Amino acid sequence: MRVRKKKIGIVFLALFMAIGVRAQHFPQVDPRHYVSDSALFIPKRPWLAAGETVGMNLFVWSFDRFIMNEDFARINGHTIKQNFKTGPVWDTDKFSTNLVAHPYHGSLYFNAARSNGLNFWQSIPFAAGGSLMWEFFMETEPPSINDMLATTLGGIELGEITYRLSDLFIDNRSRGAERVGREILAGVISPMRAVNRLLTGEAWRHSSSKGRTYKSVPVNFIVSVGPRFLAEQEGSRHGTTSMQVGLRLDYGDPFEDEYYAPYEWFQFRMGMDFFSAQPLISQVSAVGALWGKRVWSKGPRSLAAGVFQHFDYYDSELRSNSAQEIAPYRISEAAAVGGGLIYYKKALPGDKVDVYAELYGTGVALGASISDYLKLEERDYNLGSGYSFKAFSGLAYDKRWAFLLNLENYHLFTWKGYAPDLDWATADLANLNVQGDAGNARLTVFSTSLAYLSKHRWQLVLRNRYFARRTHYKYYPDIDYSTYDVTLSLGWRI
Repeated sequence: MRVRKKKIGIVFLALFMAIGVRAQHFPQVDPRHYVSDSALFIPKRPWLAAGETVGMNLFVWSFDRFIMNEDFARINGHTIKQNFKTGPVWDTDKFSTNLVAHPYHGSLYFNAARSNGLNFWQSIPFAAGGSLMWEFFMETEPPSINDMLATTLGGIELGEITYRLSDLFIDNRSRGAERVGREILAGVISPMRAVNRLLTGEAWRHSSSKGRTYKSVPVNFIVSVGPRFLAEQEGSRHGTTSMQVGLRLDYGDPFEDEYYAPYEWFQFRMGMDFFSAQPLISQVSAVGALWGKRVWSKGPRSLAAGVFQHFDYYDSELRSNSAQEIAPYRISEAAAVGGGLIYYKKALPGDKVDVYAELYGTGVALGASISDYLKLEERDYNLGSGYSFKAFSGLAYDKRWAFLLNLENYHLFTWKGYAPDLDWATADLANLNVQGDAGNARLTVFSTSLAYLSKHRWQLVLRNRYFARRTHYKYYPDIDYSTYDVTLSLGWRI
């Protein structure tokens, strides 16, 4: 396995993700804002998209090589030839680098194509191609299997979400300070779209229409803030208290059309913790429809089915004076696809109860969970593949009170481990090519939420989550571990 320093350039590009944060599932029962306009036709410019993808890699490499003076950026013909000879391996980067920064970097490749007029499917090769170029040509270290999976598949999901999210803020009718603010905000969300709007002059060109790609989109956008307590383990009074900010976006309506195309419907959640030892980015969760269809409807009841792409990331840390050695949890599925059902029963006059439920089953191509034994450079987690099941349900009374139950269960297998008698003191870590500790981990996240939804756009939410992990190790004792958190947040629907 290779030893890699943190790629500052890629992490710098991922800092955009610090604008939002943690949120929770809510039944889509509150009124939603429809963004309407005539759709904008963007001419296809695949060669420009390819040039931007290559240019992006050269920019990040130049930053790493000439500003940061990183050893891994000292590439030449010999290092490139050696990368092809060695082939892909499993790397030793940090949890956040591998499972957040790389997917975000992949979203930039994807959006280089998307913002140059290519559709969802046509943009996928650019995410894959950008990742392959970086891994084989732009580093002295061998190409990484997990990076290619996370950058490509995670980049596709985050790329389409950020492209559609940036679309909500574009308005070519606006002028002055409002126009500047809109362009900056859209650019922060989707930097490659901002680059192309500058190149084509769309960033300052005034028109009679908004100039958005999608003409009518129902959205529910909520920002929340409040205190959060995370215990180090179940039953413990020791832990960390942070100020948590949350971002939640519900995009599209799974029941509006009989059939819908990729990402006409998706949900996105993001979380950040401030003023504590917890990671700045503590959660990123997304589920988007690759294909979907309303399969049944009767009166106020509707059922939709589809194929969905998932991205989930949970991270935590210990306080500096903790007696524990292992962080409370680290969970991720960076590349996952599966089937799902979405059910909604709308309250009719005389019936004040709305019901909402989601059920998903996925295959996980790349996931990760914290390890109790592995400490390999910056790695303290096991990579692997497996499956997951998720169930989200909620009841809303009179569109004011809501009660929600959410369950996520991941089962991840680490196939390629290391010998139990490995001598870490003499091991060649640069060539130790493993996923982690051989075995498998079952990870469960269960949450309950009680919410008051005001008619004046604000909401108050009390949430309790329970994290449980049972890890079976092939060569070490099994571990059962659990913890919980409690959050009180005040949200505002924009």
